Amino acid sequence: MARRLLPLLTALLLGGAALLLGLTGSALRTGRLDPLDWLLPGAGALIALLLIEGRVIAWPSVAAVWALIALPPALLILLAATSMPLTGLAILAATLAATAAAALWALTRAPSTRWPMLAALFLILALGRWAAVPHDLPRAQPGPLPMAGVVTALPLYGPALAVAEQGDPLSGAGRTSPLWQALARHRDLRPIDHVDAASLAPMKQILVAQPRQLAPEELVALDAWVRRGGQALILADPLLHWPDPRPLGHPHRAPLTSLLDPLLAHWGIGLEPEQYPAESDPVVRYVLADGALLQLTGASRFTATGKSDVACRFEEDGLVAVCRVGKGQARLVADADWINDRLWTLDPGAPHDRAAWTSDAVTTLLSWLQPDVPRVESSDIWIVNQDRLVTGLRMALLLLLALAMARMLVARQPSFSQSKIDTKMDHRWNRSDTNLDTG
Repeated sequence: MARRLLPLLTALLLGGAALLLGLTGSALRTGRLDPLDWLLPGAGALIALLLIEGRVIAWPSVAAVWALIALPPALLILLAATSMPLTGLAILAATLAATAAAALWALTRAPSTRWPMLAALFLILALGRWAAVPHDLPRAQPGPLPMAGVVTALPLYGPALAVAEQGDPLSGAGRTSPLWQALARHRDLRPIDHVDAASLAPMKQILVAQPRQLAPEELVALDAWVRRGGQALILADPLLHWPDPRPLGHPHRAPLTSLLDPLLAHWGIGLEPEQYPAESDPVVRYVLADGALLQLTGASRFTATGKSDVACRFEEDGLVAVCRVGKGQARLVADADWINDRLWTLDPGAPHDRAAWTSDAVTTLLSWLQPDVPRVESSDIWIVNQDRLVTGLRMALLLLLALAMARMLVARQPSFSQSKIDTKMDHRWNRSDTNLDTG
């Protein structure tokens, strides 16, 4: 009985190991689901299973091994991903199929060449996987960058950034945050300390992110600038969770809640309080309609409050409001924490390294700043949330068990598990293992 179950247990062990090892590539580190993370573990398990098959190797058996290795990760990704990475899954399936064919051919060679060929095959796969790792955020096309003003109390540049990092504010001149550095490849960012017609005149787009309390004349200037054709991206957070060592009452600290209510009311919208209870995990993985992922903290939603000459539409269940203000447009987002470095990258020292990103914050912010500028595309596929990952993993393991059992049952039927071409293969095995004694 134990001998009969050994093939089943071996298949479950190797297939399960390949499935779990694929998660260690980028899924558990950054939350990104890349089908090619399963390439090397899958190839290793596939070759090991073919070696265990020994001399009795047939195409139906190879197909069963391929399904055992390729299908469970595909099911996991389809159940847990923010969108369907069909291209990546097709590449994974085709590469594993080619690996199986190459390994089957190598196993018919003499032992002296069999192992070097298998090692070379695995090396080629490793080099291909390394080349497919996400690259740095590309730079903009040659030419002058679009100028963008930044109105914020968040520690994104200068002395405020130095203080937030518990450094000397006197040494903060010229310093910029990782987010600022990532955006600077596509926008000529200009800080705006005082909002008036003169400071806004050179700008065609501005980012207003949880600013200090703006004076009435500053709000009037901002409204007038948008009405003349400006593009504004406004991040209004009802409950900011951005770490800052300064006390809550410090005059230079970013306000705990948005202070833009007068401007919002003038445009006929209101910002509701935080939507998530304090005892829950404040970080929420939010998938936008276009498949991009943002990590929100203390987010809320916008609602219409009354009549206004501004026409607003609400997107993403109210998280985003897009308002047509005169000749211009204002896009408002009911959260500002999603641009915090800790919520979009694991390596603040390399903000352009997409392999360390944990969300689409940079590319989304760039596209929202000015919709008519070509978007910086992100092909990343993300885990929706922990529950979806656990469900996908359970279903993948169940599929692995079903495929292993089906493979064991098919192996008991020689007419299905072996083919006539095995005779030729066995002949090659015998020739490679026989030493002719010439006396």
